[in-house]
Order: sequence, then structure tokens, then C-alpha cells
Amino acid sequence: MSTKIPKIRISQEAAFEFEVVERSDWSEGVSLESLVQWINWVAERFRPEEIGDSSRSSEDFTVRSLRHYQTLGCIDSPARVGRSARYHFRHYLQALLIRKLIWERVSSAQIARMMKGRSNDELKRLLFEGIEFVSSDGTPLSADHSHQAAERWTRQELTHGVEIHIMEPRPKLGPKEIASVLEKIRSLLES
Repeated sequence: MSTKIPKIRISQEAAFEFEVVERSDWSEGVSLESLVQWINWVAERFRPEEIGDSSRSSEDFTVRSLRHYQTLGCIDSPARVGRSARYHFRHYLQALLIRKLIWERVSSAQIARMMKGRSNDELKRLLFEGIEFVSSDGTPLSADHSHQAAERWTRQELTHGVEIHIMEPRPKLGPKEIASVLEKIRSLLES
């Protein structure tokens, strides 16, 4: 009896959001609870169209399940800052890949073997392997087209000799991120 791997389709906007998260400042890390919330929000975009009743995967990733996969060696131990644990992009990437592999019905033992010694680039390649990218209207994109869509930039001249480049679709920035960008621009213009 062959097991059919469920089809995963994500929008090019979701792929772009993943890239924004990857480029975010992870230097201070996040708490375990924050990491789990973020994983669950993003993992929904990587959920196959048909999970089926036989799936061993629950809807949400939990603190308990993340710690379970740490114990199995699938997720690295967190960094310690004093008495608190801090999680980084690598943990986020490992957890998303685990969700995808569980949905593809890969066993925990196989997941542990697959994760061992992998670089972030290798984990990212595994995460996106076999995923079909679609436009906002659901039309499948070729691999070349989806990559080009994620690499589109708009130039905006601010004043003579100063321009800014903005990736399209533009990432959504919060007030702190906007303040940080403006401060970096101010610093560059003053130097």
C-alpha cells in the first residue's frame, strides 16, 4: 500500500513573508511561548490541502511538542541568557520543517536523522522542497517565476543623490521596525 504525500501549495506572499522573518533581527532571540505562537501562525500556510483523518498531526504546535522534538534531537537546544531560554531563526526553521514532515507522514526517527548536522540553508531547501507556489489568485507559478516575484524591487528617489529600494510586495513593518529603519537612514545621511 503506497502512502500519498499531501500536496502543499503556498502563495508567493507567504514565501516573501518567510524571507522577511528570516532577515529579521534574531540577535536577542524570542521566548519559547513566542516561538510557538509564531510557528503556528506561519505553519498554517505550509499545511497541505488535505490532511486526512489518518494524520498524527494536531492543528497546533505546542510548547510540549517543541520540547519533545528537542529531546529527540530534531530541534537544537535554546541559547541561555541568565536563567531564560532564547530561541532563534534556526529553531523556527527546524520547527516549520518538522510540521511539514509530520504532515508528509515522516516518522520521528526519520525526522531526527534528516535534521542531524544540517545547515540552515539545507533545512530551508528541505522546507520548500515539493511545495507549489501560487499567485494570489491560486494560479501555479513556475519555480523561475516565483523566485523572480520574490526578487522584485522598486526604486524611489528621496532627493538628489539619495534613493531607497523597496522589495515588492512590501513587507509589513511595525512601529518599532519603522523607527529602526528611519534611524538607520538618518545615521547614513549624517555620516
